[in-house]
Amino acid sequence: MKARSWILCLLFLPLLRAADVQPMVQRGEVAYREGRWVEARDTLIRAAGLTDTEEQKQQILKRVGQINIELLMSPYEQPGCIWLEVQPGDTLGKIAKRAGTTIELLKAMNRMSSNNIRLGRRIKVLVEPFDLVIDKSENIATLHLGGQFFKQYDVSTGATANTPEGSFKITDRIVHPEWWHPVTKERIPYGAPGHKIGTHWLGWDVKGFGIHGTDEPEKIGQAVSLGCVRMRNEEVEELYILLPSGTPVKVKE
Repeated sequence: MKARSWILCLLFLPLLRAADVQPMVQRGEVAYREGRWVEARDTLIRAAGLTDTEEQKQQILKRVGQINIELLMSPYEQPGCIWLEVQPGDTLGKIAKRAGTTIELLKAMNRMSSNNIRLGRRIKVLVEPFDLVIDKSENIATLHLGGQFFKQYDVSTGATANTPEGSFKITDRIVHPEWWHPVTKERIPYGAPGHKIGTHWLGWDVKGFGIHGTDEPEKIGQAVSLGCVRMRNEEVEELYILLPSGTPVKVKE
């Protein structure tokens, strides 16, 4: 009888797991509405790991990403962040460099409109590192914080599978980048007709490759680029805020 019970449990486990997911999602949303954002995020991550439906998993992970961004850009306590008191001689640039983050993120997290900081002010600082994994087969970029899932983005990669695979680092962070046409070698300033790489550029330590925006957002999710990784302009702008130079980027098939 015991063996038979174990067999029945194994047969019905997937159904039980799937049935448990929706109440867990609802508990996560209740926690979010009540201001318990870390609990909400963690509950939804567990739900994503239990669901057997890929569509539902992606929906849950999308919600996790939204909460993670909202939590990070808020004055609330969260794992991976500390509060620092501004000391004599401190600047946002110095604090960002020590913490391995960006000035833009420090300003967003602390709702600052300028780079000026007052002596003695307490500011929220991210101290855990980001890394980015780009899956060419799925055209998805997964962002991790401290090794844990943070957010996913749809991307486009090389039309001829020429987006290089391997481990890289972000070396260049440029707002409103110029673009050199790959065939004519013409320099095209940002905003000029024919400019193709959107609002931001995150270049890698391999010449000519990186992550950028696009003037064709409808093609995101397809293998259509000349080799770089394309994103929607508002999403590459978000990555620009989050990711400092030196951020690891892994590209896999």
